Amino acid sequence: MASWFRRTRQDERAADETRPLLQDNEDAQRPKPTPLPTKQVFILCLMRFGEPIAFSLIFPFVSQFIEELGVTDDPRKIGYYAGIIESLFAFTTFSTVLAWGRLSDRIGRKPVLIIGLSGVTLSIISFGMSKSFWQLVVSRCLGGALNGNVAVIKSVLGEITDESNQGRAFSFLPLAWSLGSVIGPLLGGYLSHPVEHFPGLFGNSTFFRNYPFVLPCLIGALFPFLGAIIGFFFLEETLAPSHTSAKPAASVDSAAADEEASLSRERRKSVSRHGRFVAATSTTLPAPPGQLRRLEDDEGTDSGYSTPARERSADGAGARISAEDVASASAAKRARSTPGYKALFTERVVAALVTYAALALETVALDALLILICYSPISIGGLGFRESDTGTALSLSGLSAVAFQILLFPPLQRRLGTVRVYRALMSLWPLVFALFPVMSYCAAYRGRAAVWSVLVVFLLLKAIANMSYACNMLTITDAAPSKKLLGTLNGVAQMCSSLMRSIGPACASSLFALSVSHHLLGGKLVYLVMVLLSIGGAAATLRLHEGGRASAREDVQDEEA
Repeated sequence: MASWFRRTRQDERAADETRPLLQDNEDAQRPKPTPLPTKQVFILCLMRFGEPIAFSLIFPFVSQFIEELGVTDDPRKIGYYAGIIESLFAFTTFSTVLAWGRLSDRIGRKPVLIIGLSGVTLSIISFGMSKSFWQLVVSRCLGGALNGNVAVIKSVLGEITDESNQGRAFSFLPLAWSLGSVIGPLLGGYLSHPVEHFPGLFGNSTFFRNYPFVLPCLIGALFPFLGAIIGFFFLEETLAPSHTSAKPAASVDSAAADEEASLSRERRKSVSRHGRFVAATSTTLPAPPGQLRRLEDDEGTDSGYSTPARERSADGAGARISAEDVASASAAKRARSTPGYKALFTERVVAALVTYAALALETVALDALLILICYSPISIGGLGFRESDTGTALSLSGLSAVAFQILLFPPLQRRLGTVRVYRALMSLWPLVFALFPVMSYCAAYRGRAAVWSVLVVFLLLKAIANMSYACNMLTITDAAPSKKLLGTLNGVAQMCSSLMRSIGPACASSLFALSVSHHLLGGKLVYLVMVLLSIGGAAATLRLHEGGRASAREDVQDEEA
C-alpha cells in the first residue's frame, strides 16, 4: 500500500511538472485573429451591393411592363412571360460564370469585376428602355452573361483573409446582398411611372412618359456603376502575376545573380529544415502539430542539419548552375504551381458543391412560394395579403437577416466552427417549409393575428437559416485544393447555384399550381416535397468536414521558397 501511495504521488508530481508546459505550448499554437483588411472588404461590399439592387428592382413592375408592351392578351399568361424574364438572368449566369472565374485566374480578379459591373449597368438601363419583349430578353441575358462577379468577389475575399478572420469577413457579403434586396424592390415599386406618381417633377417630361419604367432602372444602374468606379481606383489586385518566360542569361552578372539567389534559397531551406528537425525530435518540448508531417514532406531525405561539408557541397553544386538549369527549374516550378482542371474536383469540393446546390434550390423555391402564398386567396390555401402586407413581410425578412448576419454569425462561427454551424442552419429549412401549411390553416380558421404570429416566427427562422450562405462561402474557400484554382472553383459553385436558381422558381410555382388545382394532399403536396428536399440538403452537410484550408500547404511552400 505504501509503495502504491509513493507511485501515485510520483505520478501526480510528474503530471504537475508537465501540465503547464503543455498548456503554454497549446496556447502558443492557437493563432491570434489576423486584423481584418477593412478597406478592401468595404470596397468589395460596395461592389457587391449594386448587383442585388439592379437584379431585384424589376420584380415589382415586370408583370405590368409585359402587360403594357402588349406581349399577350391573356392576363393568365403574364406570369409565364414574367417567369421567363426572371429566370433568364440566372440561366445565362450559369452558362458563363465558370468562364469568368477561369479568366480571373489568368488575367486577375480586378479586370473581371470591372467588366461584370459595367455589364450589369448597361443591362439594367437597356431593360428600362425596351419597347418589345425580345428587347427585355436580350437585356436580361446581357446582364447575366457579363455577371461573374459573385464568384470572383468570393475569390478575392478568400485571398485577403485567413482562417482566423474569414468568418467575420464573409459575413459581410450576404449582408450586402440583403440590403440591396431590400432597396431594389423599393426603387422599382415607387419610381415606376414617375409622370403619374410625381407630376410636379416629371409631368412635362416626354422622355419619362414614353419610357415609364426607365427611372428606377437609371437610379438602380448608378449603384453598380459607382461600384465599378470605386473598384477601379481603390481595389487591390490579389492574384499574384504569373511569369510566362524564364529570365534570359544575357550576361555573366545576371547568371551570377541567379546563382546567388538560388544558393540563398537553398541555405534558407536548410536552416528551416534544421529548425523543424530540432523541434520535431526534441525530448523536452512537444512537437507542434504538423511539424513531423512537414518534415517528412521536405524534398530528399536530408535530416535538416547544416554542416561545413554540406555547405561546400551546396557551393560546388551552385557553381555548376547554368542558365539552362535556372530556366528548367523555373519551368518546373510554374508547372507545379498551376494545377490542372481535373485536380479541382476532390471529394471535399464535390461535397461542398452538392450542399450549395441544395441550399440554392431550397431558398429560391421558398421565395417563390412565399410570394405565391401571400397573393393567393384564402380559399385555395393562400393568405390573401395586400401588396402593403407583402412588402412589410419582405422588409422584416431582409432587416432580420441583416441583424443576424452581423450580430449572430461571427461569434457562432468562431466558437463552433463553420461545418457545425452549417449543419445546424441547414437543419432549420425543413421546419421553415413546414410552417407554410400552418400559416394557411391560421388564415382559414384563426384570423389575421394568428397568421402574423406564425409569419413572424417563419421570417425569423428564415433569416437565421439564411446564414447558411456565409457558411457556404467559407466551405467553398476552404475546400479549394489550390489557390490557383480558387477563382475556377467559385465559378463552378456559382454555376451550380445559377442552375438551381433558373429552375427552382418555375418548378416550385408549377408544383404549387398542380397541388392546388388537383387538391393533392389537400393542396399541400408542394410543401411535403420541399420538406423532403430540405431534409436531403441537411443530410448533404454530413459529408463535409472542418479540416482547415486545403491549400494551406501552398502558404508553407511559398514561405520556404
